[in-house]
Order: sequence, then C-alpha cells, then structure tokens
Amino acid sequence: MDGFAEIAVFTRVVDAHSFTRAARSLGLTPSGVSRAISRLERRLGVRLLQRTTRSLGLTDDGAAYYARCKAILVELEDAESALARTTQAPRGRLRVDAPTVLCRYVLAPALPKLLTAHPELAIDLSARDYVIDPIAEGVDVTLRMVPLRDSELVSRTLGAVRLIIAGSPRYLAKHGRPQHPSELAAHAVFGFLGADGVLPWTFRNDRSLAVSGRLHTNSADTHREAALAGLGLLRVFEFHIADDLARGRLEAVLVDHEAPPRAVYALYARQRAAVPKVRVFLEWAQALFAARREA
Repeated sequence: MDGFAEIAVFTRVVDAHSFTRAARSLGLTPSGVSRAISRLERRLGVRLLQRTTRSLGLTDDGAAYYARCKAILVELEDAESALARTTQAPRGRLRVDAPTVLCRYVLAPALPKLLTAHPELAIDLSARDYVIDPIAEGVDVTLRMVPLRDSELVSRTLGAVRLIIAGSPRYLAKHGRPQHPSELAAHAVFGFLGADGVLPWTFRNDRSLAVSGRLHTNSADTHREAALAGLGLLRVFEFHIADDLARGRLEAVLVDHEAPPRAVYALYARQRAAVPKVRVFLEWAQALFAARREA
C-alpha cells in the first residue's frame, strides 16, 4: 500500500469513527487498516490518532493533517468527476441503499431493464430500514423517505408516495365505509410498530389518531394479509397494495383526508453527481417515480 492509499485509509477511519467500519467500506480487514495507519504515523513521525478500547479520536497533529488530506481528496474527486464527464456510458459498480419496501416494490421490478440498457453497469443494492453513513460505508446513492440531515450530502427529490387506508370489500360491506377519521374509533385498524411504539395514523391538516386495534406489527405484508382476510383497515404506502387496489381485492377509504404524500429523496455526495453511473441511476429513479405517479 503506497503513501496515498494510506492517506485514504486514514481519512476513512476518521470519517467512520471506527477501524472496523472503515475496513468494511474499503474492502480491507481491520488489522490491515490498523497496519496502514501505523505505517503512516511512522513515516510522518507523529501520532495521528488517540486509540482506546472505547474511543477513537484525533491528536492535534492528526486534526491538522486530516483537514489538509480531506481538501486534497476533494480536489482529486472533483478532477475524476470532470474526467468522467467525457465518458458518457455508465460503467462500474454502483452501490445503492434503500428502505426494504422501496427495494421490493419499486426498484427490484424495474432494475432488470436498467441493467439491460447499460451492460457495463453493475449494482450492489442493499435493503435497510435504518439510517446509515453512506460516505463511511462507500454507498454512492441512498434513497430515504426522510429529509436531508447530513450537510455533506446533496438531496434530490425523486417523487412522492401516498399513504393509503384500505379494507377488503367484505370488511367494508359488514362494517361500513368510514367517511371521516373520527369514525375510525368504531373500526378495527392495524397499527405499525415503530422504534417508540405504535405509530399514530396521520391525516390532512395535521390531524392524527392513536391506534389501539388488535393487530400491531412492523410488517406491512402482515397488515396486507390481515386486510385481505377481512379483519380490518390498514394504512400502507400505495405501491404496497397497488395490485390489490387494481384488482378490487382492497378498496381505498378516507381518500379526501389522506396525509400529504411522503417525499422520496436520493442522497449522494455532491462531487459524485456528474459520474455517469450515478447520473444515469438518478435520472432512471426519477423517471421511475414519475411513471408511477402518472399510472
């Protein structure tokens, strides 16, 4: 490993706050990362990192060196991006991370067409329902349904998805169709389990309803099966039950009271936007959500 590679390892360790996470994102072993840092420190003749069993921090020399190294790496990435603009065909491996439900119902069905159109493009798609550090993990594009929080990343709105309340024709025939959210107290409703308990159902004008039905789960598939069986009303993203709605197996209710659609964002490093594989994926994803909106 040459000196420049050691610098890249050093900055990744600092960004990830961990030897293990840095190693994972670089495709190295933690011991290999540790040896690279040790070689860099010996070559410079200073200690860059303060390491204990519970924490990892920069020394004063390390902080100054890190700032200079990051500036150099940003310049290099900008140079690579400028060069990439001259090569329009997307090629290489693109790493994408998205919520499970988006992977399963939106991205996965359409990915074969994207890969067929661009034979030199390869995609690593990970489905995770928690916040990650894309820079530390080497992820090119992250899709999320929450606003941008990391100032180091660019946020691009791809589209929006509806949250629909629906029930089976059998359930609605037996219990009636609610015309207002206040009528849901007389219905069986399914609650979604979040990190802090059962999430309330939200509606237009910031109205919300605490859910106290018989079925609470963090599985939208379980909600769907229960709704199809006529056990009550569910509230899920539209693409999760689009086929059921089209075939009449489920029917939407309280459409006029729905909460505003949830925006879907693509998050990526600013200097990566012009790289052909990133640019093509972002354009494809935006067209994909636009097509769903128009369908």
